[in-house]
Amino acid sequence: MTQPLRSLITEATALSVAGRGLRRYKMGPAVIGAGTGATVVIVEPGDHPGVSGVQDATNVLLRGDRIPDLHPRFDFRGTLPIHLFARLDQGCLPLGTALCRGRPSAPADFDHAALELDQPLGREMLDAVRPVPAPGPVPDVGWVDHVETDPIRALETFVLGWFPAEQTKPAEEERTASEPGDLPPALTAFHRLARLRPALHGFHDPVLEQPERVPGPLGDRLVFAVMHGASMDWSIPWPPEGPSATDPRVWHTEDPRTANPETTLEDEPLSRFLLQFTLYQAMNAAPYHARTYCTPTPRLDPL
Repeated sequence: MTQPLRSLITEATALSVAGRGLRRYKMGPAVIGAGTGATVVIVEPGDHPGVSGVQDATNVLLRGDRIPDLHPRFDFRGTLPIHLFARLDQGCLPLGTALCRGRPSAPADFDHAALELDQPLGREMLDAVRPVPAPGPVPDVGWVDHVETDPIRALETFVLGWFPAEQTKPAEEERTASEPGDLPPALTAFHRLARLRPALHGFHDPVLEQPERVPGPLGDRLVFAVMHGASMDWSIPWPPEGPSATDPRVWHTEDPRTANPETTLEDEPLSRFLLQFTLYQAMNAAPYHARTYCTPTPRLDPL
């Protein structure tokens, strides 16, 4: 690793930037110094999403126990500057000054703050406070080979390969008494996977553990997933009938609790929809996201 661009200083020197009347606090792994001249924040190095520390080249997060006394220190464009440092092995590395972009509105609730550096960190600085870890094992992507021909197998391979088992003994694979019987194969497979990998029910908008049978203008249906506080849902005809009974089509309903809900047919049958839905939820729950707004045309067709 190359040398940091700025000289390292001791923690005492970093805290002295706060000025006279220094009061020292701990918020998670971060140390905060409050003085008459400034607020000093010293964070630990490392790559820990959601934990106090440098999140990327611009953003620094504070999170920990409630400290009401610090609330006025983290006002947007407050009267006192906020100086950021990262504690390294040989001392504290100055990161620059920052603005507070987010905090609880009530002093009694002050347990986190989102800080934005006035000057983004360069690559050398970022590598110093978030050292690149040694490569480790990565999940297999063989599930992609089954997407076109066997979406249920693709779902099983993805879930079992990408989500760790959370129990010390194998989970029970049989259906529990609280789950409805006679579900289509794709939904049965999903519930079996959720028993083996409970993280599937930890998504922000998960597939329901207990699908709900409801009436509607198109006939009875079985709601198996909801989103945005039940402002929309997905369902299948219930009971499934006809040639598509084993892999029924999926209905998407907007505002299902209103007098005139809008219902449309999804492009994919249940097996492929559950795979898409799970991938979408997993993507949103991931600690890191990669986006592009300019995709080369040759890459679009495979996607």
